[in-house]
Formats: sequence, C-alpha cells, structure tokens
Amino acid sequence: MKRLLPIGLLVLLLYNTFGLTFAVLFFDNHYQQSSVSSLGDELRVVKMHLPSLPYSGDLQITEAPQGLIRQNDQFYNPTQVLHQNDTLYVTLKSNQAARDEFVALANAMQIITDPSAKLPEDPYSKAIKLLDNLLKNYVSNVASISFPPASFTDPLPLSMGGRSKNIYSAIFIQLTSPPPELS
Repeated sequence: MKRLLPIGLLVLLLYNTFGLTFAVLFFDNHYQQSSVSSLGDELRVVKMHLPSLPYSGDLQITEAPQGLIRQNDQFYNPTQVLHQNDTLYVTLKSNQAARDEFVALANAMQIITDPSAKLPEDPYSKAIKLLDNLLKNYVSNVASISFPPASFTDPLPLSMGGRSKNIYSAIFIQLTSPPPELS
C-alpha cells in the first residue's frame, strides 16, 4: 500500500503534465485508415502532375493507402491512388471522426491557455477543466531578481599570519604612460 500511493501520484502527475500533449502529438496515428463508408461521406479527387517514364502503363495502387490530410478545417483519408498519363489521381474520403476529435482537442487547448474563454460545455471540456485545476503553478509568472551590491564585493580579508589575498585585475591597474618600446 505504501508503494501504491506514490506510484499513483506519479501517474497522476505525468498524466496532468503530458496527457494533452501526447493526445495532440499522436492525433494522426488514430486516424491513418479511412473509416467504413457511409452516406454522408464526401469524396474528392485531387490531381497532381507526376511525370513518368515514357511508354509506361497506368498504375493503380491496390493496397490501402494510409494518411490523414487536413484542408480547410476538414480531414480526409486517401482511399485510392491512380497514376495515369503523367497525372496522379488521389481519391480522398472525408473523416468526420477526426474532425470532431481535432475540435475537441483544440477546445481543450483553448481552455488551458485562456480560462476565461466561454466554450460549449461538453463532458470532455469539463474533464479537462477539472484536471487543469489539479495542476498547481508553484513558480510565479513574474520573477524579480535583485542583487545587492554587497554580493559583488569580496569581504575584507582577516589578517592572520603572512597569508594575504592579492587580486590582480585590469580595473585596479591604471597606467599613466604607454608601455616601453623594446628595441
């Protein structure tokens, strides 16, 4: 039981510190494959110039391509790739689940950065707000550092025996004439 509590607190600390960061960093990994087709899916065809060797035939990639493409606040997964007559045709299918997850992550980031923002109340944003309140800021945002002048001066040496501290610095040496020329 004594070891379980520190491990639990460490996991909670790591989750509060890095949880949303990892969710944003690994966002693309969850939506690499296109979902099952439905009636509301939007299909787009993107054409790109891609030169090929002369007299080569058409090439259609049969394996399912992976990836997530964002364009104008919409997310798409490639479903079909065809290379024909120096043109690459990529068929994209909309991914509504990726868009919804991205909007939820963006709202969570906005809640953390701007607590006064009024956002729609959903369970995910409420949970993020509650977890954010657990994180405490122990370092203030404004740091004032002052150095007293006494910290830059050496303390006076105590005269004990024949030991003395000699400091040779350019500040203390003031030459009134240029150095002699040796010839």
